[in-house]
Amino acid sequence: MTRSRWTGFVAARWFRSGRDSGPSLAPSTAGIAVGVAALLCVIGVMNGFQMGFIDAVLDLDSYHVRVPSSSSTVEEVRALLPRATAVLPFVDVRTMASNERGKASSLRVKILPDDALTIDPGMAARMELRSGGFGGGIVIGSELSRHLDLRVGDVVSVLDVSADEEEGVSARMIELTVSGVYRCGYYDYDASLAFLPVSSAGDLAHGESPTIGVKLADRYDDERAMAELAAAGVGGVESWREYNRAFFGALRMEKSVMMMLVGLIFIVVGVNIFHSMRKAVYGRVEDIATMKALGADSASVRSVFMIDGVAAGIGGALIGLCVGLLVSFNINDVFSAVEAAVAFMYGALGGTGGGFEFFSPDLFYIGDVPVRLAFGETVFITASGAASAVVAARAASSRVSRILPSEVLRDE
Repeated sequence: MTRSRWTGFVAARWFRSGRDSGPSLAPSTAGIAVGVAALLCVIGVMNGFQMGFIDAVLDLDSYHVRVPSSSSTVEEVRALLPRATAVLPFVDVRTMASNERGKASSLRVKILPDDALTIDPGMAARMELRSGGFGGGIVIGSELSRHLDLRVGDVVSVLDVSADEEEGVSARMIELTVSGVYRCGYYDYDASLAFLPVSSAGDLAHGESPTIGVKLADRYDDERAMAELAAAGVGGVESWREYNRAFFGALRMEKSVMMMLVGLIFIVVGVNIFHSMRKAVYGRVEDIATMKALGADSASVRSVFMIDGVAAGIGGALIGLCVGLLVSFNINDVFSAVEAAVAFMYGALGGTGGGFEFFSPDLFYIGDVPVRLAFGETVFITASGAASAVVAARAASSRVSRILPSEVLRDE
């Protein structure tokens, strides 16, 4: 029997449990599978929430690149950036809004061209109009609509503050008709961001210079776009990375900490596997000594443990990958099934009242749980799970070279 054949035979025998084969490595494989699957689900849900917020910010507010109108015009920017998917001017106005009963709320009004939804399909898709449309009045968020009890066709009063060198500061209330109600899923915008066509804005902007918002086919192409604009003499250009820097920085920090936790979790898994395999080495001292006495070298015996470690690592990682992807992309169905099971058990025990919900609308501002898995992160988690078992097996098998057949067999 060749070396590869007998090492594979012994590795397969030692991998499974039995009276003669010792403890099984199946629990280690299951531990890696559970760890990989759980981390994929956690990372996928976290990415879903984070990217949902980022998409809402980029599509509705910050754009990918901002150009001051004092430096260029919309036509010039379109000519300089032919790959831009949308270029449109806008004006931001911070104010207050109140209903007919005097209940007020802070508001930021974004004044856009009348054909903004045609120019920018991404904004139209992200806005998700629940009722009404864009045009003929102001479009408010669903949370502001609920807070001020406003519906399409109602009138909302918006505070207009102006300053003049001769007349000083003056304030007045402008009445605007609610033409639409939208929901983007980002609470801050649904509660405090409104959109107003320029034809309905009147003097609300008070002659403020608009800013030109640019959306690119690839948001990460912003640095090249800024370099091209700078080369053409356009100054004051701002990227989405700089706008709302604190918000994006907080999300980046959260992601970095989560990836560190991923590493720590697999370190713990690796340590557990190391101790399991080290115990297996000590438990098979007689078998190892016998194999060495029959001519097997230390490298061959170590390869047996390495094969088991690789099998446990890769097998567990692949199983965890399949389970993690299956659960992640069907996580809302999983939650619904668990909620239905809990409600059934609760009813069977005689309980009454509302059903159990993981994410009650009374507590969480979400509908469905979003999931997004990046290819690189998926590969990293899967490879980390497999590598933890391989490294642990390598470290545990180092004890094999110190086992001397003469000493073990003499004692026996």
